[in-house]
Amino acid sequence: MRNLAFYRPYAAMFGGIFFCLLGVGASLGTLPFYVLDELHGNKVEVGVVTATIAVAAVVTRPIAGRIGDRHGYKLVMLAGAAICVLAGAGYYAARDVPVLVAVRILHGIGEGSVYTSGAAWLVRLCPTERRGRVVGLYGISMWLGITLGALLGTVAMRESGFSAVWGLCVVVGALGLLVVSLRERPEQPEAATTARAAILPVSTVLPGVALSLAALGYAALSSFVALHMAARGVSDGIAGLNAYGVTYVGVRLVIGNLPDRIGARQVAFWSAIVEAVGLLVVAVASNLVTVIIGGLVMGAGLSLLFPALALLVINRTEPAQQGAALGGFTSFWDIGLAVGGPFAGLIANASGYPAVYWVMMVCAVVSALLSWTTNPQRRPVMQEP
Repeated sequence: MRNLAFYRPYAAMFGGIFFCLLGVGASLGTLPFYVLDELHGNKVEVGVVTATIAVAAVVTRPIAGRIGDRHGYKLVMLAGAAICVLAGAGYYAARDVPVLVAVRILHGIGEGSVYTSGAAWLVRLCPTERRGRVVGLYGISMWLGITLGALLGTVAMRESGFSAVWGLCVVVGALGLLVVSLRERPEQPEAATTARAAILPVSTVLPGVALSLAALGYAALSSFVALHMAARGVSDGIAGLNAYGVTYVGVRLVIGNLPDRIGARQVAFWSAIVEAVGLLVVAVASNLVTVIIGGLVMGAGLSLLFPALALLVINRTEPAQQGAALGGFTSFWDIGLAVGGPFAGLIANASGYPAVYWVMMVCAVVSALLSWTTNPQRRPVMQEP
């Protein structure tokens, strides 16, 4: 009970990201069918519509973080949730692809604002020695929102059509807005430092590049593991990705406090090494059991990599710039996913599916080395003359 009481002050952030990401998941799971069946679009347009929200979120996150640093994270999180509600309503008016793209941009702005402000708000309120655990649980709330949202959206589409999906997006966005609004006593913005603030603080760059390199492996797993195994005569290769999800959540729940206990740099290094081992197993897999083991190992590695690197960013950043830093850092994950799919496709075309995972294994090792070379301490701020 004492542990549950510790998390009560963060319920608004967990609930806000969960409900808003339910709407994002519902749209991700159904929009490809909407573009093809209702708008009579083509597969390229499906890709554009699907990717637009991620691009908008990448651009929005560091900006939203910087605004939150200056004016308060609750305000930005409320604004983001309200934008998610507007985007849900906007789907009703999206009767052609250009309008739908505009709605997706709006939804990405809302999602990016909610995630970044909520994460920075958590960091501001959480004791230093518990930050790794809390950031990890926040990521699980996001992951569960997207996963359950895709499921609920698909059910709503099959039972009642696309209008029901858009209604679901509106309702869950409104629930997110309500949960955040009920949080009393919003945090006070930190006093600004005399150093000139940057949208992308320097403290995010090295951990961010390490995160992008690690994200390439996940992109390769999600995009090509089924095809990789099918080429070896194994059906149901997607089970490797499902196995990834099991350990990704399980490790965070069981040992999510490891970055707080033994140090963020050490956890980030070994997490990337574990991911590399998982990629090696997937590369050589010739049966379903082996690829499932590879997915399990990858999930165990990537599970703590994000919170460990995020903790490095937080510890290296002045409090008055932590929102911008977390927003920019998270965007590196999205960049890795956006680049990873096409990059893996090029490798597969040139050298076959196993080569994809060998190359991504090398990227994971480089990620580990970058994590190890990152100075975990905050650099002194240079005062302007």
